[in-house]
Amino acid sequence: MLFAPRERGKGKMPTASTYGYHWRKALKAAGVETPDGKPKYTPHSLRHFFASTALANGVPIHEASRWLGHRNIKTTVDTYGHLVPEAWDRCRDVMQEALRPSVPRQASAPAKTLAA
Repeated sequence: MLFAPRERGKGKMPTASTYGYHWRKALKAAGVETPDGKPKYTPHSLRHFFASTALANGVPIHEASRWLGHRNIKTTVDTYGHLVPEAWDRCRDVMQEALRPSVPRQASAPAKTLAA
């Protein structure tokens, strides 16, 4: 449940406890709770799911950071940076290519011309 109707028709927006009630009810119906009846996930788990899925599928971390509403990309990098290990590989490859010794071109012999 991401959106809820106004609380019991009173014209008020749902409160955190209303969301919590519906969240727990949905998890129970889905069988997603611990043996002692506590929810395995919180609404915040949806944020982690979004970020993890986005980053694992190639969304640049600065874009995911914006979608998550982080004021500073450092928050996103510190929390989810480990999910983009290929970024290290890309960076390494770029640097290796940039620093690769260049091989000077051999001057080729002038083309032979036919004597007239």
